[in-house]
Amino acid sequence: MKYADSIREMFPTLDPVVGDLFLLEPHQIANLPDRAPPMELAAVVRANPQLKDYLAAQHPPIAGFLEELLADRPAGVGADPAASEQELLWEIGDLICYQKAPQLYDEQAPGRDWDASAITDVAVIDGMRVIDAGAGTGQVSFKVAPSARHVFAVEPAQSMRRFIKAKAARLGVTNLFAMDGTLDAIPLPESSADLLVTCRAIGWRLQAELAEAERVVAAAGAIVHLTGMPDDDWEADELHRAFIEADYVADTYRLGSDRARRYWKRIS
Repeated sequence: MKYADSIREMFPTLDPVVGDLFLLEPHQIANLPDRAPPMELAAVVRANPQLKDYLAAQHPPIAGFLEELLADRPAGVGADPAASEQELLWEIGDLICYQKAPQLYDEQAPGRDWDASAITDVAVIDGMRVIDAGAGTGQVSFKVAPSARHVFAVEPAQSMRRFIKAKAARLGVTNLFAMDGTLDAIPLPESSADLLVTCRAIGWRLQAELAEAERVVAAAGAIVHLTGMPDDDWEADELHRAFIEADYVADTYRLGSDRARRYWKRIS
């Protein structure tokens, strides 16, 4: 299944429009060269020149990429403009959902059907200082907050951080703090946490992310990565090999009626 089709299936009521591209934040724009289908992106930028200005203003390094993209794909070359628009919007529909409809993401994103035993099987939460890195809408954060000493939800998307803060206020959760950051740049001091957890968040800049996780977790602490990836074909997977080389234990956790891959290690 194409990624765009999987996003359509995941968020059938999202209804993305070109105007939603003006919601993208700098860290999301930085990923467009890797995420956006080039022919369709060129068609949409050419049809909406103000979009090019917005993207470049938010993330200046994208300007050169867009110039080359348009030069390589002259006007009139490629798919129908309306079809190009829809293909682009759905291919990056998850980014649009983060910005436009975090509640929808929280309700319908995959990988939600797990319980705290996915963490407590291998690590202690009670009384611990916890980092939820790549927090999204805080699904990990809200599961561990009742037992943890405090929880830092590290998330680069401002809309997601606002969602976490509003939900915490609504539920009366006072030990949960949403902060701007990424898994490879966590805005906390060395050894400031006892437990770091990710859920379907690792792998964008893997080596830097692994190093940063170990920087912020104190001795005798633990790191747990819940990947959401199916329990099959492990050895052929590059991510699996990288975790093993970094001395992680590879096993599984319950995800609904299935099992998914988990990687964890204790810091000595």
